[in-house]
Amino acid sequence: MCGIYGYVGEPTNLASDILCALKTLEYRGYDSWGVALGVNGHLEVRKSAGKIGDATLSLPTSGIGFGHTRWATHGGVTDANAHPHLDCTGRFAVIHNGIVENFRSLRAELELQGHHFRSETDSEVIAHLLEERSKQEGRISPATFGQVIDRLQGLSAIIAIDNETRTMFAAKNVSPLVLGAGPDGSTIASDAIALHGKAELIHHLEDGQVAEIHGGSVRLWDLASMREIAPTWRKLPDRSFDTGLAGHPDFMSKEMAEQPDVLERLARTANGEISAMAHAIQESYGTFLVGCGTASYAALTGSYLFSRIAKRHVNFVVGSEFKYHEHFLTNRSLVIALSQSGETADIIEAMLAARARGARLGAILNAEQSTLDRMVDLCIPLRAGPEQCVLSTKAYTAKVATLIMLAHEVAGQPDLGRKLVLDAASALRSLLTRAWIGRIQAIAEMTRAATSMFIIGRGLSYPTALEAALKIKEVSYIHAEGFAGGELKHGVIALVEPGTPCIVYAPEDESRRDIISGAMELKARRGFIVGIGSRNDPAFDVFVEVPDVGDAAPLVQALPAQMLGYHSALIRGNDPDKPRNLAKSVTVK
Repeated sequence: MCGIYGYVGEPTNLASDILCALKTLEYRGYDSWGVALGVNGHLEVRKSAGKIGDATLSLPTSGIGFGHTRWATHGGVTDANAHPHLDCTGRFAVIHNGIVENFRSLRAELELQGHHFRSETDSEVIAHLLEERSKQEGRISPATFGQVIDRLQGLSAIIAIDNETRTMFAAKNVSPLVLGAGPDGSTIASDAIALHGKAELIHHLEDGQVAEIHGGSVRLWDLASMREIAPTWRKLPDRSFDTGLAGHPDFMSKEMAEQPDVLERLARTANGEISAMAHAIQESYGTFLVGCGTASYAALTGSYLFSRIAKRHVNFVVGSEFKYHEHFLTNRSLVIALSQSGETADIIEAMLAARARGARLGAILNAEQSTLDRMVDLCIPLRAGPEQCVLSTKAYTAKVATLIMLAHEVAGQPDLGRKLVLDAASALRSLLTRAWIGRIQAIAEMTRAATSMFIIGRGLSYPTALEAALKIKEVSYIHAEGFAGGELKHGVIALVEPGTPCIVYAPEDESRRDIISGAMELKARRGFIVGIGSRNDPAFDVFVEVPDVGDAAPLVQALPAQMLGYHSALIRGNDPDKPRNLAKSVTVK
């Protein structure tokens, strides 16, 4: 959530640079944007609700400024609530990713002191707290900035400009910030992807550090002792993947099409990391898979895979619920987090709780050098390349493929695991044809008037049904729910009306007979039955054929739902890359 980019250095066409960086960060999801520049002794602020689109700004050159894309938490989507926020005097500008959990008491205190608020946001209190400190001490130093930060409760990434001294300050608590050093000045962003072309070296700001950026150089301070510390500069990683559309109309269609290549690359390059993680699982006394959203369904799939392939119990916990399960953890536990961004607040909080109890930490993730990557003991990188659509497609299938190979490695069958993933990659490539996609488009047309849709699966296909429902509702805005097929008669079937679209996953495994019975129950209530499998059945009104790839079935089963959600979105005029209200990297709780 919340794209952030800032610069201090030689004067440049900074407004244009900031807009360009913010557009690079659009994948994070946002509903308003804004820019602040230090110009001719004052702060020039431009901000607006809505998307940046083709926005341009006509502002003078400047050597200090920042920009922000906001995902609303406190206060509606309005120009006033967009960041940056100023104090009463116009000396300080603030941008913020996160939530100030105690903002009501802080705002009440500041209003009693005579401060005037222009927005409904929690973030604005930070600017007024800086103003209040400046009244007491005059100059804002790293220490006084740290004292302001200490008053805030919640996970945050905060950057402030003191225009009087032409200084930028930054600090974070879990939410990510990356500092950059380049030939013309210093930069800061919520993701290193925004620093390409502007920085050569990067330093990931850590919790408990304050950054002071002045005159184009960076100084770091330890917040607890206020001793100066040296940044740990690393070379900014090269862009080894194409971040453009590569001829596709949008990122969702591009990333769905990339899945066969992603799976093949993973199967051929991850052997060492798979082996190390499998060894850690074998050594552990209690393994937990933790994820949020799409990653949680990959993790749930993993619990089935380890049971059926490795005959091993692996626990699954939703990331935001993990703290209610942490009491089971010991120093013999292994907690493996699944994440695309490596910055999800609930996941980072879960891993911090696990570490506090002495557990060993692992990760399966797509973003190397992310917060999660830097905090775990061992990691399997997905190597899926940047996922710029808000919805996760290729990172999801890469996670499931990793778990297939892990389960087989634990079972002593590594070659079989790799073969299954490669078979699935070939199967997906065979589906990505004009004729097969046309079949999905036709189903999207058949169901265009639907207000609800239900998806059922059993066994290994149950988590796939949950993920399918998530994909469809995220992008098409159709109310879609996934269920275990055996739960129909326990209440769910009351929701089925004549014509209700019902998707049935029917793979060639032990669940097929039971799931066909469920399809017949839905058909008896006059539901519109869409079957997905390698073999048709009279219970289906429409059939989507996918190859039989055994225990790799979740990989090929994912594509029909991704495609159905995508084409349903296009029919309804929705933007498949930026669904309403959603953010790619959920860095607030």
